[in-house]
Amino acid sequence: MDKFESMLEPLGLALLERAAPLPGDRIVDIGCGGGWTSRKAAADVLPTGSVRGIDIAPMLVDEATSRARGIANVAFTCADAGEGDVPGAPFDRMISRLGVMFFADPTSAFARLRGLLRIGGQLDWAVWAPPEDNPWMSGARKIAAKHVELAPPDLSAPGPFALSDPERLAGLLTQAGFTDVDIVSWNGKQAVGGQGSTPEHAADFAMTAFSFSDAMLEIGPDARSAIRSDLVAYYAGYYCAGVLAVPAKAWLVQARSGS
Repeated sequence: MDKFESMLEPLGLALLERAAPLPGDRIVDIGCGGGWTSRKAAADVLPTGSVRGIDIAPMLVDEATSRARGIANVAFTCADAGEGDVPGAPFDRMISRLGVMFFADPTSAFARLRGLLRIGGQLDWAVWAPPEDNPWMSGARKIAAKHVELAPPDLSAPGPFALSDPERLAGLLTQAGFTDVDIVSWNGKQAVGGQGSTPEHAADFAMTAFSFSDAMLEIGPDARSAIRSDLVAYYAGYYCAGVLAVPAKAWLVQARSGS
C-alpha cells in the first residue's frame, strides 16, 4: 500500500492543489482506496470541515480507517457510490483520485454522484489520459503481449482508461447534470512500484498489479521470466541516478452540480 500510494502521490497533490479545499468544506472522496487523499483533504478543511471517504473494497476501507486513526474529521464507508446511499450527503465538494473509471454504467453512476453534491457543489477528479500518453503502463502491456495473447483493450469498458477521452468524459458529466465542466491536463512522472523503485521492482509491480497480471497466472515460468527480463530492460531506460521516472498524463476534471 505504501509503495502504491507513493507512486500516485504527485497526481494526488496536483488534484488537491487544483481543488483547493477550504476550511469548513464537507467533502466526499470517491474511490478513496487507502485514504491518502481523504487525510490530506481533512487537514485542509479544518477546523469545522470534514471528509467522508467511500470505497467499494472492504479491505481498503479497513486500511483507510486504520491509517486515519486519531483524525477526528475524517470517516470511511464501504459502499458503491454509484448505487448506494452515502452518509452525510449532500456534500459541498467531491474529490476522486482515479476512483471513477470503473463504473459499469457511467451515465447512471455520474447522475447518482451528482446527487451527493449540493446544488452548485464542486467536483474535482483525476483520471488517466489515453494509454499512449502513459507508457509507464501501456509500454509494459505491449511487452507482455509479445509473450502472451492479450485481448485488445476496450477503452469504453470499466478500467484505468475508461475516461481517457476528454470529450466523452465532458459529455457524460453534462448528461448527468453537471455544469461548468473544465478539463486540463497534468503531465508528470511515475515511479512505477513506488518512490525509490528500481527497474526490477517496477517489473515485479507491473506483473502483479497491472491489467494484464491475470494472464501471468496462465503461462509457464519460462515465459514469465522472459517478460520480467524485458520489463526490467524497458524500465531501465527511464532509470537515472537512482530515480525511476516514466512519463504519465492525466486529466484534472472540474465541474459543478446543476439544479
